[in-house]
Amino acid sequence: MRKFIIVIVFACLLSCDMQNENSHTTPTHNFTVERLIILNEKNEIFMTREQDVWGAPSFPFNKRQYVKESIDSLANAYGLSISQPELRGYFGFKYEYHPFATRRAFYVAEYISGNPIIPAPMEEFKWMSLEEVIENSIVDAWKDIFKHILENPNTVWGASFEVYRDGSDHRTRTTESFYPLFKTKEIDE
Repeated sequence: MRKFIIVIVFACLLSCDMQNENSHTTPTHNFTVERLIILNEKNEIFMTREQDVWGAPSFPFNKRQYVKESIDSLANAYGLSISQPELRGYFGFKYEYHPFATRRAFYVAEYISGNPIIPAPMEEFKWMSLEEVIENSIVDAWKDIFKHILENPNTVWGASFEVYRDGSDHRTRTTESFYPLFKTKEIDE
């Protein structure tokens, strides 16, 4: 009987993890998302579009990979070779409409080479200036995060946001303003 209960519990846990592989709207537990901001030589940002949402490449952290290995896998999925990624922010998101939270790690790397490809379910890519990213993003928190970490690159930043529904839209509000987690480089005087 004990073995049967252990098997049932394991199957339920595995089922919950597999069902939540890429869903932030109906999660079954807290999770982490890694996001990669890739900058080209013109300081443009590699952005991808899925439906009406433009964003930097990302993935839910759910594979058995080291940090750099997972970031490199993400860049490779888009056909890109990048420089050593740098952590620039670690942000918390709580949701007004469910009891779970997410942590979002934002990394920045430079584009080295490669011809971009678009993996499913993405529909297109575009290199955008920071101004274009802010203009095209429908996620308020992303606008603030991109602007803050790219304009203040010598610090790893933290902040927190609440996600709420406004009709059929998912909106965000800042609940903890940007604060430094630690300095990454010496600032030239």
